[in-house]
Amino acid sequence: MNAAFPLKPEEIAAGQVVRVMSIGREEFFQMLPGAVELPIVHRGDSVSGRGWTVSAEVLPALHIALLSLPRLRVQIDFTVRDVDFMAAFMARFDRHFQRGGG
Repeated sequence: MNAAFPLKPEEIAAGQVVRVMSIGREEFFQMLPGAVELPIVHRGDSVSGRGWTVSAEVLPALHIALLSLPRLRVQIDFTVRDVDFMAAFMARFDRHFQRGGG
């Protein structure tokens, strides 16, 4: 699987990927089960599964003229430091949250 954003060497070494996403907290957590393998354990602002933990932090909205976009800092920590596992996880995660425009 190819990720929309290939893993950087420093992400692989740290076992951690950070994304700043334009999505609200509630919508993110509602959509998350479709982006990861089940079962998951949800505790407050973090969710964990087999080999990973996702945490989310609400950031100030991005304002462009009259447009206001929610922002969320999402951190994915991998307890399994396997490059193939991480790449497959991120490919599914990125594809699930990908938004198109036009």
